[in-house]
Amino acid sequence: MKVKSLLIGFFIGGAVAGISTLLSTPTSGRDTRQKIQEKKDCIQNQIIELNKKLMRVKDATILASKEGKKEILAFSTDVKSSINKWKADIRPHQQELQKELQAIEIAIHELEKNMNIKKA
Repeated sequence: MKVKSLLIGFFIGGAVAGISTLLSTPTSGRDTRQKIQEKKDCIQNQIIELNKKLMRVKDATILASKEGKKEILAFSTDVKSSINKWKADIRPHQQELQKELQAIEIAIHELEKNMNIKKA
């Protein structure tokens, strides 16, 4: 008995909801379906356009990444070249400084010997 009354309640509730919906809509069903179709088409077009824009952004990002990689490689090559040139430029000065340091060390040792001789 309870199942029968439950089913009757569902049918009556559905009928009342349908009737109230039909009576409270500001436009006819045909107009409503047409508006829904237009909105759906508009949203689909927006999604397609958004997808195109995202693809362009993706392509631009890939291109920028590749160009950035090339620029970084070129920059690192330039830096290595500059460092090697700098090393070659300072090598003669470095060797001269080492000779002068050796001469200073020899002079210091001679002074120490002379000081030890004078103390003795």
